Amino acid sequence: MGVKDKVKTAVDGSGTVGRLLGSKKRKAAAAGVLAEVIVALAAAILLNTNKAGEYVVLFPGISREENNEILAVLNGRGVGAKRNAEGEVTVPENQVGDIMLDMSELGYPKTALPFDIFSDNMGFTTTEFEKRQYLLLNLQDRIERTLKDMNGIKNAIVTLNVSDDSNYVWDDQGADSTGAVSLTLMPDCELSPEKVGAIKNLIANSVPRLLPENVTVVNAETMQEMVSDDVGGLTSYGLGRLDFETKVEKRLQDKIMNVLTLAYPPGQIRVSATVVIDYDKMITEDLQYEPQDNGQGVVEHYKTGQSVNGQGGGAGGVAGEENNTDIPTYGAAGTGGANGANGDYYRDVDYLVGYIKKQIEKDNVKLQKATVAITVNDSNLTESKKQQLIDAASKAANIAPEDIVVSSFQQIASDKTPEPEKPVIPVTAPGVGGIDPRILIAGAAAGIFLFLVLLFLILRHRKKKQRKEDQELFGPFEGDAVELDRDIAERAEESAVENRLTNIPVKPQDPVNQVRSFAEDNPEIIASMISNWLKEDKK
Repeated sequence: MGVKDKVKTAVDGSGTVGRLLGSKKRKAAAAGVLAEVIVALAAAILLNTNKAGEYVVLFPGISREENNEILAVLNGRGVGAKRNAEGEVTVPENQVGDIMLDMSELGYPKTALPFDIFSDNMGFTTTEFEKRQYLLLNLQDRIERTLKDMNGIKNAIVTLNVSDDSNYVWDDQGADSTGAVSLTLMPDCELSPEKVGAIKNLIANSVPRLLPENVTVVNAETMQEMVSDDVGGLTSYGLGRLDFETKVEKRLQDKIMNVLTLAYPPGQIRVSATVVIDYDKMITEDLQYEPQDNGQGVVEHYKTGQSVNGQGGGAGGVAGEENNTDIPTYGAAGTGGANGANGDYYRDVDYLVGYIKKQIEKDNVKLQKATVAITVNDSNLTESKKQQLIDAASKAANIAPEDIVVSSFQQIASDKTPEPEKPVIPVTAPGVGGIDPRILIAGAAAGIFLFLVLLFLILRHRKKKQRKEDQELFGPFEGDAVELDRDIAERAEESAVENRLTNIPVKPQDPVNQVRSFAEDNPEIIASMISNWLKEDKK
């Protein structure tokens, strides 16, 4: 029998299925199971449909600028992305995974992590090492978010290297933790050394075994390390010293100016001070010994030794000779001593000395030297004035007089090399009252000409008057011919005078000389004028 026949037999009722469906109870149970399956399928479809309609935040915690960029990219790709009330980009929940993968290929997000590092990687199979690494990454992300919330910081990247705890007793030299921060600042924003130091302290207090001097802060745009105000930074320490020296110099200058401005206005005096400050620490030890009343006690250590070899008294007389007496004679040899002794003697002195020992440590700065230069605008700066200024400045700033120099502007100007003199262009000196003499000469000539014209008119008027009187007196006795000749002669004389007057050259000379030259050139006119004057005098 084949497989087909066996299945047919089972369906027809001779098999197991036929037996199960034989009774009503079994049919009801089968119907219930089928209904449950249908309900489960309907619930799954409903849940999937509702899930497809929900929107979730794609990348929480990113900046507003990056949200705008991501929204533009998603709209360009045809993804139905929206914004929530906080301005974050939301996408359909059933498409979150695919959208995250697509955006990660494009390098998004840039200002935050795409998921919670610690909570999304915890499981039953996670090792302790992985947990520590996830915690470290989560800590870095939290510090980055904290730095981005600060004013003036656009983006921050934090890298931490935390040293491992040593479980060995003999390992007492554990490595310190280190940290590095890369900051992208807003335009026209600059972090002061105090703020950089605050960032270092913030990171150091967030990581175990991390000291502030082991944190490096770098500007991402300039790629230079930012200087903090800690003493460990030599650059900042040097800048602090320069700033302190500048303040000391300014204080000395103000004190000197306060005294000298009583004699000179502020615009006529300049003061410049230069100081040299000793920043080294100094330890002074003062040791004083107090000797005892007997004069001893100052000896710190004294040691002496002596060896003595003694013997009995020597025989008297001359050595090598015998006398004939029976009584021996004992004489004293040397200093005389009946008996002697041998021995070594040592003396070791180490007195207890009372003393006072003082140690003084000076950690503050010391003004080692100061020089002052004073310049005044005084053309009469005598030696006595200089000495007065030096004494006043010395007392005001507590500086030695030999370190103060006083000079004047005029002295500095006289020390310069004289410039070569320029050629002098001759200029005619102005006349009286600053008037050009040529104008005076022209005015005098015009005055003489007007005087002559006026004189001529007066003479002509007198001649006409005289002629009229003569006609009235002698008119009936003289003939017409005589009058005609006289009129012609007078007219000729007048025309000659007019022609000569018009031809008189105007010369820039003295009025007296001009009258004299006119008389020499025109004697007839002068003679006629004199005759007329004489006639008038006779009348």
